[in-house]
Amino acid sequence: MKLFMMGDSTMKYNNIYSYPQVGWGQVLHLFAKNNCLIEDHAENGRSTKSFINEGRFDVILGKMNQGDYVICQFGHNDEKIADPTRYTTPYDTYQRNLAYFAQEVEKKGGHIVYATSITRHKFENGKCINSHQDYPKAMLEFAKKNGYTCIDLNALTMDLYTKLGEEASKKFHMIFDAGTYSAHPAAKEDHSHLVMEGALMVAELFVRAIYKTKDPIKECFLDLTQKEPIDEKMLID
Repeated sequence: MKLFMMGDSTMKYNNIYSYPQVGWGQVLHLFAKNNCLIEDHAENGRSTKSFINEGRFDVILGKMNQGDYVICQFGHNDEKIADPTRYTTPYDTYQRNLAYFAQEVEKKGGHIVYATSITRHKFENGKCINSHQDYPKAMLEFAKKNGYTCIDLNALTMDLYTKLGEEASKKFHMIFDAGTYSAHPAAKEDHSHLVMEGALMVAELFVRAIYKTKDPIKECFLDLTQKEPIDEKMLID
């Protein structure tokens, strides 16, 4: 089976040129069963609107077969009101685009699952706050009304960050001193994009949340409540 991921830079597959940036879609295979092939089509800066208009969604549809899965995470860039190529209104064009994704995936015999945008690392009075306006709520309302599974990664990541605190949760993001990484010689204070630890954290949150649902996409993933036995004798050098 195949699982296609569509979304923005927080989900994107990154290569060595952008290291240490890592999207959570890039590490999801570590939580997947061996018979599930994951294709990460997420791209920097894309919204539901630009992902459609640039033909990126058509690429996924062209590769899909009966029984394949899609994970859709947008909202982060749908907010960009100053950019008409990306901006959507949460309860109008954004929801209509989410419906279009589902309609076309289902025509191909596929199954779609939604995920709200992960939080930005933004705190007020010691609490991580929602910086995604009404887009997470609009996605959740759309999914509930139409019978789709939606994992609220926005709420899950906000809750975790608040629990850990502002300083401790910086470790998940592209926040580092000058000279730390060759691809980014200058200091970085990027409170949106993830490093490896952040990507693993989001992927685990997603999988644990999916396992609490009855969604058939569960067949793609390991049950993290179970431990896989390791034959330590075979690891002796």
